[in-house]
Amino acid sequence: MSYICPVCNGLQSLNAECPVCTHQASDCGRLDDYLGPYSPYREIDDIAMTNGYQDVVNHLCIHLVNCTECHHSFTVQITTDP
Repeated sequence: MSYICPVCNGLQSLNAECPVCTHQASDCGRLDDYLGPYSPYREIDDIAMTNGYQDVVNHLCIHLVNCTECHHSFTVQITTDP
């Protein structure tokens, strides 16, 4: 069965609050896209097996988020839908 991320596919927007200053943070895309120079071109499940998260097993899409106020970066786990 194939799962899709509702944020990556534009079905919903990512609303995340910065844990440091509580301001609205902006979505920077999938964390996997930042793991190496060719990572945006690799298969999603292939790179997800080596990123250190349980995202494949739990059907999650990990997004990198950055606070526009204090510039703190953190990750948000998004549940993917079948």
